[in-house]
Amino acid sequence: MATHREVLQWLENELFDGRLVLGQRLPTDKDLAAIFRVSRNSMREALKILEAQGIVKLFEGHHRSILPILVREPAASAGPALQLHMATSEHPLRDIVRTRVLLESTALQSAEPQHVPVPELRSVLTEMDREDLGLKQFHDLYVSFHIALVKSGGNAVNTALFTALRDSIYEYTMALVGHVPLWTTTSSRIRAEHRAIVGALEAGDRSLAARLVREHIEYQYEEAGVDPDAAHSTTGDPRAEGAAAASSREADGEIPADGLEPARRASA
Repeated sequence: MATHREVLQWLENELFDGRLVLGQRLPTDKDLAAIFRVSRNSMREALKILEAQGIVKLFEGHHRSILPILVREPAASAGPALQLHMATSEHPLRDIVRTRVLLESTALQSAEPQHVPVPELRSVLTEMDREDLGLKQFHDLYVSFHIALVKSGGNAVNTALFTALRDSIYEYTMALVGHVPLWTTTSSRIRAEHRAIVGALEAGDRSLAARLVREHIEYQYEEAGVDPDAAHSTTGDPRAEGAAAASSREADGEIPADGLEPARRASA
């Protein structure tokens, strides 16, 4: 295990057991190197990675030692840690779907006008309407749109947790492309549903927005014929199967390698 991951695991255990609290000063880089039995240079590199992830802040101490301090803001600490675990673990697709529904619908149900990032949502919608947009770009924007929706709830911790799911959401929504009958129809539906959700938010109808986003998430699987309860994990079904199907459809010319539908390429 990489040193920064060992340190992260240690930090999580210490926080869970109550031996550390957010904002607390940690042992110096020299002391941590001795604890983990690695070189001081390796520990310094590990601490720099954790600082880049928003988990610790580093300060210069006496005799050129580094004094790491845990970040006090819970969202800033929780998000990167969860993101690291999500990137290295398998999680049931059903759990990802249910977590999405819970976080997104809750955020929209409690949305207040001052928290709704309308300019950001509108900007993403505009980008998703571009004629030269490829599949990867489309799905990257798709996830950005839903992260912006969660921001509407005004809960920084929920936003950090949802952001940590970014790669998992991107991967399985990309995988569903290989299952849908016609991507042109699906992409048009996604855009229309996104616009309807933003419209409900702008109109102040939070219940409608929450219902629309729940139906939007759940229908993705119905349309693709994928059962989240039957799919084993976000790194197994349906991603591998869907990726293979998408590659096959690219080879047949139904989904071009550049992600553009034939009609859209002709008009571009």
